[in-house]
Amino acid sequence: MKLAADLQLRSVQVRYLHPDGQEERCSLEDAAGVAFENCSAIRRIPRRADQAHTPSTHWSSTTNRMIDCESHLESVWMTLLDFDQEVSGFSGQPMQLFGVDDRGTWKATPDLFVRRLDGSATVMEVKNPGRLADTRVRAAAERVAACCAVAGWGYELVGEPPERQRTINVLTLAGYRREMAGVSDYRTQLMALAGKPVPLGQLVSFTAEPLVARAVVLHLCWTGELAADLSRPLEDTTLVWAASKSSDAGARR
Repeated sequence: MKLAADLQLRSVQVRYLHPDGQEERCSLEDAAGVAFENCSAIRRIPRRADQAHTPSTHWSSTTNRMIDCESHLESVWMTLLDFDQEVSGFSGQPMQLFGVDDRGTWKATPDLFVRRLDGSATVMEVKNPGRLADTRVRAAAERVAACCAVAGWGYELVGEPPERQRTINVLTLAGYRREMAGVSDYRTQLMALAGKPVPLGQLVSFTAEPLVARAVVLHLCWTGELAADLSRPLEDTTLVWAASKSSDAGARR
């Protein structure tokens, strides 16, 4: 998103909660050193019978904790972040920004804070696609993006994930993200059989319990130990193969 060229931040304060629940405020410059990926949500997400959003909690396989999310779309993005092998942690609504600029005073609560293995960070705002062009949404996004530039974070304003089939597949694999009984029994043999690309249906047929083996294969696809073309539907004909650095990928999940 292109920032407004004339936006000038005058002062910004950041309010957040430490993992132990203690509240703190700091300058935007000092916020660059805060591990927001470990912070709790700074605001209580409203839950009403007549609201359009569907608040829930998301169990993150990356951080091994529950994270509050405000909508189904937000939970989908959290699942994609969990699947991303470059993401080391993320949190939902971990900060409030209170700012003054040449347009006036304002406050904002970004949806997601994402930390990557290389130490870089990105703030994400998740909006219904129909609201991405809304004037107020764009104005708020410009302010938050300007704050991110000062703190050294990236900024993304997103709607629906761009690759629909890949998203469907990742959501399917998420059902197998937890370590399950039988993984250790089958992992070594499955990884050896998948030394070269092999159809998923053929890969699981080596055992008298193909349903168990299939669940293990899908779990290993989630952890990144096995790879597949996720741009197409996952079927018995889908080619699956052992991914490089599989032990590192599996250890993080």
